[in-house]
Amino acid sequence: MWLARCAFTLVLGVSVCTQAEAIAEDCTEPLCWQVSPIVCVADKLEQGCETELRVIWFSDTPRTVCLYLAEQPERCWQEATSGQWQQQVNWQTGWLSLRQQQQVLLSIELQVLTRQPAKRRRISGAWSIF
Repeated sequence: MWLARCAFTLVLGVSVCTQAEAIAEDCTEPLCWQVSPIVCVADKLEQGCETELRVIWFSDTPRTVCLYLAEQPERCWQEATSGQWQQQVNWQTGWLSLRQQQQVLLSIELQVLTRQPAKRRRISGAWSIF
């Protein structure tokens, strides 16, 4: 089955197939995934972060699962042992999860860091008599 998928992905690019095979070989759990990136840097925190998010998952048994980003369904797979999803998204700090019906099987927090420094609070008064 992997061979057929790899042959098909040669048209699209070898790197995706190689990554899926690497996850399958390194997976010691019944269900594994790779999410990239999980941390994004934005100019301002309130703007969120725009980046291409990629998810590759692998299961030892066929599953019907859906990928959720911030409680919104993004992609579903029917009776599959693996899946791939890649899309340009804008997120603020939130969760990405892989669910079977309403049961969360895997989840990870997506974080947004900012280049804008936190506002400093003045420790002492603006004036002093000394």
